[in-house]
Amino acid sequence: MAPVAPRAAARPGDRRARIGGQARERTAVWRHRPGRFLPCRLRPDAIAAARTPLDPANVPAHLRGLVPLAEYWGIGDDVLREMMQEGESPAKKKAMADAVTPHNGAITAWLNGLRTGEPMSDEAAAFMYMQLGLTELELFREE
Repeated sequence: MAPVAPRAAARPGDRRARIGGQARERTAVWRHRPGRFLPCRLRPDAIAAARTPLDPANVPAHLRGLVPLAEYWGIGDDVLREMMQEGESPAKKKAMADAVTPHNGAITAWLNGLRTGEPMSDEAAAFMYMQLGLTELELFREE
């Protein structure tokens, strides 16, 4: 077995970590390793960078009015989605839930109608993660 090169120690205040011999920006708050959590720092724009611009043409016509909400709330990264949710006011969370709830059945039907075995579009993924966020906030209701 080849010897493992020693890791370079991060200097205090250094925003970059040495990973696999390369310097990379730290992108997560906590990274899980079996039996322990390791602290890392987020880039200031990490939540904004996790948002994906959506094409309304790839969304059913009756759901296109929800595209801005799906772009904002439909973050796929669990850690970043949770951090974003924690940073929002209860009023903003309720406003999102009130806007999305009447459409939850239609969103679920659209997502269930997608072909299995094919990659999910960014638009479908954002709507799915928006609904997951509602569930995590205990605000999901299907009317």
